[in-house]
Amino acid sequence: MDINEKILEELVAIRKMLTILSQDKLSDFNEQVKNKYLTTEQRQKMYDLFDGTKTLKEIGTEVGTSSEAVRLFAVSLEKAGLLEYVVNGKSKCPKRIF
Repeated sequence: MDINEKILEELVAIRKMLTILSQDKLSDFNEQVKNKYLTTEQRQKMYDLFDGTKTLKEIGTEVGTSSEAVRLFAVSLEKAGLLEYVVNGKSKCPKRIF
């Protein structure tokens, strides 16, 4: 087994331990995000669509709102550290971090 395989094996083991240790905190975190940011069905849909593949305009069209409303929501999530932007071609697409 080469060094890269050993490192990968160790990282997989660490990830499993961290997943087990963080389960209760993750549930609390998800509940806080839901209560603070995902306050409407429309925002929940937008959040689900923030996968780094769609533009703000595409998300707005799919959800039935303006791209400006999507942008404002994305800005609030970005400030909270919950969202980043991925460059796809010429467009910046929002992507959930969690």
